[in-house]
Amino acid sequence: MDSPKQEQSLIRRLMIFFGLVYFMQGIGQASGLVSQPLNFFFKEALGLNPAQTTEYLAILTLPWVIKPLYGLLSDFIPLFGYRRKSYMFLMNAIAAGGFLWLTGLNAPGQIVTAMLLTAFGTAASDVLCDAVMVESGQANDLTKEFQATQWLWFNVAAIGTAWAGGYLCDHLSPTSALHTAAMISMFAPIAVMTGTFFLVKEKKAQVNIDQLKSTGKSFLSVFKSKTLWAVAAFIAFWNFSPSFGTPFYFHMVDNLKFSQGFIGLLGMLGAIGSVIGAWTFRRWIAGRFSTKFLLAGSVALGTVSTLSNLLLVTPYLSTMSLPLVGAFTISQGIAAGLTLVFSVVSMWAMLAILGLAADACPAQAEGFTFAFLMSVYNFAAQGSAIVGARLYTYVLGSHLAPLIWISAGFTLAAFLLFPLLRGVFKAEAEKKASGDKK
Repeated sequence: MDSPKQEQSLIRRLMIFFGLVYFMQGIGQASGLVSQPLNFFFKEALGLNPAQTTEYLAILTLPWVIKPLYGLLSDFIPLFGYRRKSYMFLMNAIAAGGFLWLTGLNAPGQIVTAMLLTAFGTAASDVLCDAVMVESGQANDLTKEFQATQWLWFNVAAIGTAWAGGYLCDHLSPTSALHTAAMISMFAPIAVMTGTFFLVKEKKAQVNIDQLKSTGKSFLSVFKSKTLWAVAAFIAFWNFSPSFGTPFYFHMVDNLKFSQGFIGLLGMLGAIGSVIGAWTFRRWIAGRFSTKFLLAGSVALGTVSTLSNLLLVTPYLSTMSLPLVGAFTISQGIAAGLTLVFSVVSMWAMLAILGLAADACPAQAEGFTFAFLMSVYNFAAQGSAIVGARLYTYVLGSHLAPLIWISAGFTLAAFLLFPLLRGVFKAEAEKKASGDKK
């Protein structure tokens, strides 16, 4: 049994590993440095509308939807004698190669294919990291703290990438901005490969067919859990509120006349807000409030935050100057404030949802089950993006206000699913009561 000092040392190493992987994900994901240049290229160089842009990039969700397969593969089929390190090297090498290829591409089909390679590498790294997080988090009762650390560093990276993405779009052509972003992003998976070499200590392993068969049966039993399906249903519904991410980008460019540099600044403010949200969640929220309270607060605050975006659909705001703020307009000031506040609230909500998912994972199947729930999370989010973009483009006549009302309504309706989670809330209360008696 490890001494308290050894346990603390192990936790510190885990924190470093989680922080490194997620920091580099903040740079190398499709939502990272390449995000704004990619939207900029599709809009300006290719002339695509919001629905077309969203549907072109929808395929990038596939690697995140099939995350459980990475967990099964690495758990039971060692690569070159290792279950984790070899896969981390291989998948991040593929991601780096995808970014390198992207630096010379102009055709949309090839661009999406290159981005797909980067997504596979990043998603695999995420699965390996999350498996360690869930197992170690449940063992040490630090799941929420570990998750907050991961997303804090993810958004620390996002602060820089948001500014850099806007800068590239403001100073380079759409093609050059995309290629430059790809070249910089290539170093993120390379850094993960380097960090894995120094931080991940692993013994060699062999394929165990008997264990594979036995554990395969236990995985099938996992899906008989009513609690698991209740959590999956809540996560899917929560994320499937028709989103207005891509339509909002087009609205900012076409209607509010925001520059690419200012849009990058908004991304940076959003990342700062997310860092604040992750830090405050870890410091003051995690472990102090019940999952039911956190989810209820997330639904309420999420609804209000979504509706607040209605302030940015009033046309005359874009022509009014804010006093004492130079060339900034009223709409820019409102957008900056809403982005900062909304990102804090969104981070609290996301960490509450991730905590719900982690707590629902049964012993001996933590990595696989968490990956499955995150696949549901990502699939629903992408479906929401597609539906939102199609509504905006083909049904609502490119008017953002109705889409905001629809999205807020779906968020509020998540309260209706709380009865499904009674088992989760009850188990948490019993666990807390048991811990208080000790």
